[in-house]
Amino acid sequence: SSGINAEWPLRPGETAIIVEFTSDCIDTTLSAVIGDEVLPVYSTSEGNIVSLVKPHTELPAATYTVDLYDEAGIAAYKNQGKEGADKPTPVHSFSLVHPGVSKEGLPIQTEFIVMVASLLVWWGANSVKAKISE
Repeated sequence: SSGINAEWPLRPGETAIIVEFTSDCIDTTLSAVIGDEVLPVYSTSEGNIVSLVKPHTELPAATYTVDLYDEAGIAAYKNQGKEGADKPTPVHSFSLVHPGVSKEGLPIQTEFIVMVASLLVWWGANSVKAKISE
C-alpha cells in the first residue's frame, strides 16, 4: 500500500488513470500534465503518484503523454497561453498506453438471463400442473 487513500467514489462510466513513478528530484515539487490537465504529483514513501479521473468518453483509448514539470516549469506552462510563449521543456516525459474501456462478461445482462430462466421454470411447472390436473 502506498499510503494514499484511494477510496474516492469512482462512479460507473468513469476511467481512472493512475501513474506511479520514482524520481531522483527529492526536494523538488513536481506537477504533471496529461493532455491539457495540470495535475499535482503526490509523494509517498514508495515514490510519486499522479491520478486523473474522467468520464469514459473524455478518456478514449489512446497513447497519452505525461509531462513532468518542476515549479518554474509548471508556472511557465500555465503562462504560455497568456504570453504567447512556447511550451516549456518538461523535466521528464513518458507515454502511457490506455487500451480503452472493455466490457467483460456476457453480451447480455444477467438480469435478462434470470428472467428468461424464471419464465421457463414457471412454464414448466404450469405444464406439469396441467398434466396432473387432467
